[in-house]
Amino acid sequence: MSDRFEWDDTNSSGIWWSTNVSIRDECILLKEDTQCEDCDIVELLRSIAKDIEEKGL
Repeated sequence: MSDRFEWDDTNSSGIWWSTNVSIRDECILLKEDTQCEDCDIVELLRSIAKDIEEKGL
């Protein structure tokens, strides 16, 4: 995925990095709270991505 984005440290990579870390942190908390499996979180993230692709933001 990172090959599709320009990772210019002088512009927006900090935003991409912090967004990635925030999403990852929330997934860790979700796993701790629900005791779900990693595959369940992956399925959730894929369903969110599919919804965005189909409907847009």
